[in-house]
Amino acid sequence: MATSEGDGNGWVVSAGGDRRWGRFGAAGLLLRAADPTDPDTPLVLLQHRAVWTASGDTWALPGGARDSYEDAPQAALRETQEEAEIRPADVVVRAVRVTSRMPGTVWHRPGLDMRHVAEMMRRLRPDQKHSDDPGDRGRTIPPLVQESTDAVEWTYTTVVADAPRPLETVPNNESLELRWVPETLVDELPLMPAFARAWADGLRARPVELVVDVANVLGSRPDGWWRDRAGATTTLLDELGSAMPRTIELPDGFGWVARAHAVIEGAARWAEHSGSFVVHRAPGSGDDAIVELATDLAAGLSSDPASDPASDGTGPGAAGGSRRVVVVTADRGLRARLPEDVVAVGPRALLG
Repeated sequence: MATSEGDGNGWVVSAGGDRRWGRFGAAGLLLRAADPTDPDTPLVLLQHRAVWTASGDTWALPGGARDSYEDAPQAALRETQEEAEIRPADVVVRAVRVTSRMPGTVWHRPGLDMRHVAEMMRRLRPDQKHSDDPGDRGRTIPPLVQESTDAVEWTYTTVVADAPRPLETVPNNESLELRWVPETLVDELPLMPAFARAWADGLRARPVELVVDVANVLGSRPDGWWRDRAGATTTLLDELGSAMPRTIELPDGFGWVARAHAVIEGAARWAEHSGSFVVHRAPGSGDDAIVELATDLAAGLSSDPASDPASDGTGPGAAGGSRRVVVVTADRGLRARLPEDVVAVGPRALLG
C-alpha cells in the first residue's frame, strides 16, 4: 500500500540531543477488540517494529508523524491504515491521551526536493544556456536539511479505540509482524521503552462491571424521549448494547466492559431488550435499586479470589487488576450514596 508523504516528516531535537519523529508531534492507535473465546479479556493490536525503524525490533502501537492539518485521531487512523490496512470506518475512537512530551527544535529533511535537483542539474549541464542575470548566477542550492530555531513541544498522543472484532491486517515495510495480543500478555513482550512506560502509566484497561442509570443517561439527550419513554429506553439499550464489549474512559485510566447492567424505572419498566445488558426493573426508586445493585456487585467482587490481584493469577480479573464496579450517572445525590469503592462516571463516558 502506498504511503502518503505529508509535511510532518522530520525530527524534533531536544537541547540534550534526543530526537523524536514528527515535526508536529506523533500519534498512535491503541486498538482493542473482544477475544471471541474470552470476552472478558480484550485483544490489543501491536506492531513488531522493523529493525530499521526507531527502537526497532520492539513491540508498540501502529502510528507515526502528524501532519500540520491533522488532529491526533486523524493521524493515528491514517497511519494505522498505511501500516495495517485497517480502515478508519471500521473502528470507534473512545479517548485521546497525550502520553509523552519533549521540548526541542525542528530539523526537517524534505527528501526529494525538486528545486534542489533542478539547480544541481542546471550546474552539471554546461551545454544548457544559463541566464546572464547576476542574481541568477548567485542563487544558492536549496538545503536538503532545514533547521528551525523556534522552540516547539513534541507530543505523542495515544488514540484509544475499539474494533467490533479482531480485524485482518496487512503489514507494510515498517512492520516485522502485526499481532492481536491478549491485554494480559502485552507486557510480556519486549516493548518499545516509551510505550512500556505509557502502558504501565494508565493505558492498560481493567475489567469493569458496568451499571447504567438509564433514566439519567436517557435524560442527558433531548431527543424527544419523553413522548415514549419505554420505546426510547429500548432504543438506547439496543444502541449501547451493540457496542459491547468496549473500552470506557475512567477518571484514573481505562476499563474494559464485558458485563453490563441497566436499571430502569417508572414508565420505562416496560422497555424490551435482548442484547448485552442485564435489565433490572426497579419496583420503586431507580436510585435505590442502583445503590443496592452496585453494593451487591462490589461485595461479591471483593469476596471473589479471581478478582484479587494477589490471587494465583487465574480468572478474568486477576491478570488485569481487580474488577471494578462502575456506575454511569450524572446524579450527584446518587453518586454520594454509592459505596466508596464504586467508580462513578457521567453519561458522556458512554455516549461521547
